[in-house]
Amino acid sequence: MKKLLLLITLSLFAMIGCENLSKDDITVIDPELQGLSDGLNDDIGLSKSSINAFNDALNRHGKKGKHRSDPAFLWKVSAEMQSKLSDEEKYKLFGWMDDNSTPYLFAADMGPKSSRGPKDGDKDKKHLDIRMLFTILDEAQEISLKAIMDSYKTKMDEVMKKAKDGTLDRDSAKAELEALEVAMHTEIEALLTDEQKQKLEDMHVEMKQKMEEMRQAGHDAMVNALSMTSLQDDGLTSINKETNEAQKALMEKAKAEEMSRDDMHEALKALFAERNSKIDALFDDTQMEIIKIYTALVMQYSKHCGDRKKDKPGGDKR
Repeated sequence: MKKLLLLITLSLFAMIGCENLSKDDITVIDPELQGLSDGLNDDIGLSKSSINAFNDALNRHGKKGKHRSDPAFLWKVSAEMQSKLSDEEKYKLFGWMDDNSTPYLFAADMGPKSSRGPKDGDKDKKHLDIRMLFTILDEAQEISLKAIMDSYKTKMDEVMKKAKDGTLDRDSAKAELEALEVAMHTEIEALLTDEQKQKLEDMHVEMKQKMEEMRQAGHDAMVNALSMTSLQDDGLTSINKETNEAQKALMEKAKAEEMSRDDMHEALKALFAERNSKIDALFDDTQMEIIKIYTALVMQYSKHCGDRKKDKPGGDKR
């Protein structure tokens, strides 16, 4: 009887042990997100508990391809991982970013809403989205469009070649390219019927609305993940505005050939380092850790998770 009880006990222990083992080993369901998990692990060497916590967060917040459309995805994962990663893992993760002055909360459309939009010289220009055009053209129009684009590409290449070899100065080349662009757009618009022009305009309006909704969703995700106060929100907006203005001034110097490429690189690096210092002073330690984890995950996502032009997780898009 004692032997029987011992065998039953051992069997139960083995069953419970195997069940716990299977629960502990969490794998990522989405192959794309598995690449994100493997990439982070390769870079800093995560402990088993951290890998499992990371994989679990990826599965919950990125399920059914949600990571491709939800601007809050990486913010939610970053907020969870702030309390899951060890100090040693954070040190490894943050060290490279600190050494290279990696900008925090810095997307291509960084900055307050009022600082975005067309440049002063572009406000009256019409911009045609070629991909949209092809969705509304018939076969004959598509052939004509390709012929127009090929013709103007050849002309533009000739202008750029002259600018490169010095037979045409920078300002003249710019003026010629702008004139060619206007002429090309005029020819393309002549291909369209009134109905197609209206449809194209409606598509542009819808796209702008969706982009604004995504920007706002990204901003809200950041605010929620960091539990930001209104003062911090306003402070970040001011920091972004100041940085945008300083960056624009540097670009103008570079265009006027007042700065070398190396000088430009060092000036931008110093500008981003100053911006990071301002952000560091604006947020508390916990918030800064979430921001740094988010920044690292955005870079890992860009490296491992598909086409960033199509699959861009959310961020500070305000």
